Amino acid sequence: MTISIAHNLARHTRRFTIALALLTLALAQFGPLSSKSFAASDDDSELLKAAQEFSNSALAKQKNCITCHTIGENGGTVGPILNQISNRRTEEWLRKWFSDPNSLKPGTKMPNFGFSPAELDDLIKHLTKMKRTINSEEILAANSDPIVAGGELFKAYDCLGCHRIGDEGRFVGPNLTWVGMRKSQEWEATWLADPPAYKPGTFMPNFHLKPNEIEALTAFLHSQQGQANDKARKWESMTSFILDARPRERGRLVAERVACWSCHGEGLTGGIKNPNAKPDELVPNISSASLDLAEEVLRGIILNGKAAEKLDPAGAEPPFSCPSWKKALTDSELDDLLAYLESIVPESELWEFE
Repeated sequence: MTISIAHNLARHTRRFTIALALLTLALAQFGPLSSKSFAASDDDSELLKAAQEFSNSALAKQKNCITCHTIGENGGTVGPILNQISNRRTEEWLRKWFSDPNSLKPGTKMPNFGFSPAELDDLIKHLTKMKRTINSEEILAANSDPIVAGGELFKAYDCLGCHRIGDEGRFVGPNLTWVGMRKSQEWEATWLADPPAYKPGTFMPNFHLKPNEIEALTAFLHSQQGQANDKARKWESMTSFILDARPRERGRLVAERVACWSCHGEGLTGGIKNPNAKPDELVPNISSASLDLAEEVLRGIILNGKAAEKLDPAGAEPPFSCPSWKKALTDSELDDLLAYLESIVPESELWEFE
């Protein structure tokens, strides 16, 4: 038994050493856990100064904000990057959020710190300074190609602060690596014009974008057809090895990369509006898909896609259908995705008997 314990300890020690070495290599390849979209140019000197002041503040250190958030050029990856928080959130919203995060986003990982009135005032004072001046007309005038212009606006608005493309960005909003395949430019234009109007309660703020900004941003988003997919795969592979992920956990990473929840909702329990689609004009709940459908049927839907059925046969085509993910997934990734879908079946349904 002593030999067995020693053997297991040595095996786990070697694995930890290898994982640590690979993590070091990953950081060398992908850079520190920071905001790649944040460039400390001369124009951003005040923004960087404000971010550093907040990061060094007694309150930020006491609450360990940098553990979950990137502030300035360093920090964690759990929550959104905070460098331009005041470009996307009003003071009123920030006060509500820090007073009770769960009231604005049920189930959020953000804890309620119970800030005192003085602490809350101090926090808001710091965060409202963290704002970039965005000259969109200058960006648009300097870039005649709408895709390039949209990419520059995407950086200027710090969209990677919440979204992810390839191995860059955060996981707060849907992954945009394949957004051009699953969403049309027309829908993106409607969405960006006023997200809460389309989906009440969404965490996505209204940036009050001008029509020419929306046109450029939708061109850029539609151009994202998986070019960064290999980068995402490398990141997922590294993460899976270090965390010793099981198939269902690897499948969860795949589901995040293709952003199943951007249509089907968080937990895949029901999603966004899909006008004239059966049965209730919403993208359906698929949390029980692996229980409701044979594996080969579900595999076929993922690989080949499935059109939404019309509620009114004489009406317009529903804007959302399941696209074919054949070119996005390897056989092993599809197996992992199916394992993830099997793992999220509500327990109450597993114990139903007819």
